[in-house]
Amino acid sequence: MNDTSSFCGWDGGSCFSALTVDKSEVAQHLRLHHGVKPGGDKDRTSCRWEGCGKKMKESIPRHIVVVHLDNKTECGSCGKTFARLDLYQLLSLRRTAI
Repeated sequence: MNDTSSFCGWDGGSCFSALTVDKSEVAQHLRLHHGVKPGGDKDRTSCRWEGCGKKMKESIPRHIVVVHLDNKTECGSCGKTFARLDLYQLLSLRRTAI
């Protein structure tokens, strides 16, 4: 996993705050500094990260951590890359059950 910090690219990259790949920290930063309301995964919204604009119905903080901060998990057995740790863990559990 990527433990380094990156700068916030919300609203065209005008924010120079450092962010880590912690989804809760990203959510708090977006709420406090950019007015992004929690619960965005229920409503269709656009990502305002510099160069993105993707319209989605998912968690904006998770999208930022995975897509823009490049926090992915690679399986040591098959080399497949997972954007979500829970999906990687599910694959691991299925492999051990076989």
